[in-house]
Amino acid sequence: MKFEKILLPFDDSTYSINAAHCALSIAKQMGSHVTIINCYDLNPSIMEVPSPLLCDLEEICKSKSENILKVAEEIFRDRGVDYTLKPIRGLPGKILADISKSKEYDLIIMGSQGHSDISGLFLGSVTHKVLSTMYCPVLVVP
Repeated sequence: MKFEKILLPFDDSTYSINAAHCALSIAKQMGSHVTIINCYDLNPSIMEVPSPLLCDLEEICKSKSENILKVAEEIFRDRGVDYTLKPIRGLPGKILADISKSKEYDLIIMGSQGHSDISGLFLGSVTHKVLSTMYCPVLVVP
């Protein structure tokens, strides 16, 4: 099986950094393109904030997402693998399920947990949601 397009959800956790190194290795071997995404969202409780402030908050969230993606870029830069960085607004589980349904990617590589996971769970909540809604192979990296 050839994986031409790999999706890497990235949140700068130890697990997603491990997944990034795994994605880099597989992409090098197979000549794959890697799309690295970070999802950000505004808390629904702040939707009552005046519109100009809401725009500022969204820009702050997007900027933070772009900074997180720079960590992934350091892993991929000058390593002979084509990659794209994408900050995406939305809830990670929903975004990843929607992306999977599009069948745009041949493989999703993700960490087993992220920053927000509760200690003691076997898999992070986003990873669990992804595994239950995927339409392509998913490689979960500890």
